[in-house]
Amino acid sequence: MQDVLVDSLINYIAFISGLTDLSVSYRGSKRPGEDMKPTIVRSWQRNRDIRRFTGKEDSTLALWEYEARLIENFQRQSLPFLETTPSCHLNWLAVAQHHQLPTRLLDWTRNPLIALYFAASNRGRYDSPESWDDVFVFVWETGSSPGSRRFVLPLEKVSEMRPRGGGLIACEEPGAESPGEEGQARIHLFNPPNLSSRIASQEGLFSFEEQLSEEAFPERAEREGLRLTRIRIPGAARLEILKHLDRLGVESGKLFPDLPGLCAHQKWVAEWQW
Repeated sequence: MQDVLVDSLINYIAFISGLTDLSVSYRGSKRPGEDMKPTIVRSWQRNRDIRRFTGKEDSTLALWEYEARLIENFQRQSLPFLETTPSCHLNWLAVAQHHQLPTRLLDWTRNPLIALYFAASNRGRYDSPESWDDVFVFVWETGSSPGSRRFVLPLEKVSEMRPRGGGLIACEEPGAESPGEEGQARIHLFNPPNLSSRIASQEGLFSFEEQLSEEAFPERAEREGLRLTRIRIPGAARLEILKHLDRLGVESGKLFPDLPGLCAHQKWVAEWQW
């Protein structure tokens, strides 16, 4: 994995300008050791720690059992609150992820400025910007041309992907020949349905592993030989970057196009720029 340091929006744009001939996805990160793991892994590890603390470690669920039970409970209880019923398992995961339920999905965006915003945003912190921690944007080169679909699941495959037992989500039963390009890593991207204006405005897509594991994405990428770059943004540079992004329209009011997003942006402008 390549490491790059950028300390301004201009330098960031200069770096990503060299990627215009590639197919690229971006993900902002504040704590790569944690938030580059799927939320289901983080939730399960928290459950395991709580059970250890309360003396119930012997009855801890396996990670895949924890995921299966959580998603099944969501499917059973969420229908009264849904305008439409998801058409397949991956769409169920996308709906659950959108509503903050832990899943194996990782959020990515096609827009490098949006990823930078999510990395750099202070999210209500009021300590001095000089003391803010460094943050990161992960750049995943998924193809040698802008139209490359090596990792992107076709729509017909999205609908065929379903649980096969033991934490596996795949098109085929275990042991059957798996579809896709020869030698392709079993990590996929898929375009979620436009469940809300937020997903559309954030130019979002999801990645997931066919076989659920505890690994953080950079660890898996290293093992699979994926082309991943980690851009480090110094904490002291974050506020100026956020101000420039705000002028370019990359702010919470646009990324969360609803009243809470509008109010969050107005609050940030008042506190940090007035």
